[in-house]
Order: sequence, then structure tokens, then C-alpha cells
Amino acid sequence: MKTIILALALSLITSLLHAEGYDFRYDRYGDILLYADKGKERVVIVQATKALGSEKIIFESSLSVSGAGTYVTPKGTVFTLKHLPEPIINDENRGINSGDWQLTVSGNGAEFKDLKPKMPVVELAETPPLVYLGTKTDLKAIRP
Repeated sequence: MKTIILALALSLITSLLHAEGYDFRYDRYGDILLYADKGKERVVIVQATKALGSEKIIFESSLSVSGAGTYVTPKGTVFTLKHLPEPIINDENRGINSGDWQLTVSGNGAEFKDLKPKMPVVELAETPPLVYLGTKTDLKAIRP
């Protein structure tokens, strides 16, 4: 019984300290952060400049799992993850548009139509529009 309680406590503490997710750095100061913890799925698109305190959230929404690697906002915007066989490195120094995960953003509803023109354009590499490269990471380490 003590072992079960200890295991549950350890699991809870670990989940509070760790946020499984994906970071898609689209430029030097901008990221698409997809939080994938079960029951807490969400996406945050952040844009900033070199100036301290310039961070601006372009888009933020809760997500629900729609299938393997597919997350959907309540209004129908789709975020699809694909694990690549090997990493694609476009900027080794800063990790811009680099990694072994690909994120594709799509949709048909009003939310997607409003979001599409705000979505960042990646200048490094030749990825199609609304396709971003990144890595699986602990997002609490990046953005507590």
C-alpha cells in the first residue's frame, strides 16, 4: 500500500514539474508551443522582439486530441504533428525551424481564417506555408 501511495505521489510531483510538449521556433524570438499533457492540451503562439517585455501572444487555445498526433481547437483549427525519421537542421545555432517534429496548421472555420494571416512565415528553409519544424521538450523549462 505504501508503495502505491509513493508511486502516485511521485507521479503527481513529476507532472507538476514537467510539461510535455513541442516547441516550434519559427524565428529568433517567436515560438509555437504545443502542450501535450493528457487533459491539459493547448497551443500558444508567441511573438517577441529583442526588447525586454515585448512578448505578445498571437493565439492561445485549449486543444482536444482528435487522433494520433492531431489536436483540434474548440472552433476547429487543426494542429497536426508528424515525427520525422531524422532531424532537419536549418539553424544549428538558434534552432530556428529545426528539429525532428513537423507541425502543420490547418482548418476551414472562421477561427482559422482569422489566424492564418497572423501565422508566422518561416524564412529559413523551404517548408510550405503553415508548416513548422521543432522539437519535443519540457515546456515548463522554457515557459513556466
